Amino acid sequence: MGSEKEGLAIAVPVGRWSQAISSVRKVKAKARNGGPRNAASCYFPKKMTGNHPEARSATIVPRIGILGAGRTRQGLGPFLAQWFQKSGAHIAGIAGRDRSRTDVAAVAMSEQLGHAVAAYDNADDLAQHVDALVVACPVEGHLAGLDAALAAGVPCLCEKPLVAPAAMDEALRAVQAFRDAGLMLVENCQWPFTLSAWRELYPEQTGQPVRSVAMRLSPAAPGRLMIEDSLSHVISLLQALVPLPPHAQVQSVVQSDASPAAENNVVRFEVTGGTDNVAVELHLQCCPQQPRPAWYAVNGRRLDRQLGTNYEISFRSEDGRVANVQDPLSMLVYGFVANLKRIQLERPHALRALDAIELRLRLYAGVLNCL
Repeated sequence: MGSEKEGLAIAVPVGRWSQAISSVRKVKAKARNGGPRNAASCYFPKKMTGNHPEARSATIVPRIGILGAGRTRQGLGPFLAQWFQKSGAHIAGIAGRDRSRTDVAAVAMSEQLGHAVAAYDNADDLAQHVDALVVACPVEGHLAGLDAALAAGVPCLCEKPLVAPAAMDEALRAVQAFRDAGLMLVENCQWPFTLSAWRELYPEQTGQPVRSVAMRLSPAAPGRLMIEDSLSHVISLLQALVPLPPHAQVQSVVQSDASPAAENNVVRFEVTGGTDNVAVELHLQCCPQQPRPAWYAVNGRRLDRQLGTNYEISFRSEDGRVANVQDPLSMLVYGFVANLKRIQLERPHALRALDAIELRLRLYAGVLNCL
């Protein structure tokens, strides 16, 4: 992705961080033996103040493992690795579906990052050797990645959609398990980070109720896969705009072309449960080549995404005005690493993020079940 940022200070070793992660594993072991299950209080060391040496733990460097570090199926692994390094983290290892390909990817990533990156056989092995796991593999491998992070007691950043539709029940159980363990879970939904452009270009909309949200995306695969790959994006944008209650639901779900090979489709539905119903439209058109067209509109005020020669990102309003934005992937990664580096993660913040993921899963499944 495009924008440049100064990297945060890097300082090795990460002993204090490893102790914090180790404490989670110990609490989880106690829980299995009948002890207390809430690991949130020991997820990070106790907060230090003043001149205590541990108060300077912002220089900690979390070790990151990436599950699915290649680009075989248009994955984001190399881009995520780049932004994690710039954000002050350290890519320690990778794993994938095929060990020989993983070895090749590890060599390439070592050259890209300028330091050794280890290759591991599987998600479980990788998760045991890092401080946070990034699940960037194809969606059918996401649940195994989530389970590996839970088993190792480490936070997780997972590509969208969180799981394949057939694994929805298991996904909800996994979200609850992250909640019970006090572990951070983030889904890679980037579009909410671009809303600064919409607010800049349509300031008169500030404070106005959101009645409609529409989005155009250009996935590579046709048919139902096109919907499954894109639906999380428009739902996450809606969540950033409207304070939806946990009991929010979808209704009136329709699509313009249900054929298995459809290359153009429009999915329409309403989200109920808030102050007012919100009409949502997801416009999809296959486009295997980059850059792929994309736009969104809130209350009919539309923004079209523009990509520069070096992947600089901006948005253009209907009357031609332009607003620049930072690369949303960089913003998501920087935020994830900042939370990793906190001496004590605020539990209410972590719980809100998990609540948002759970609601997004339910709305996602609600739409797909009606198609």
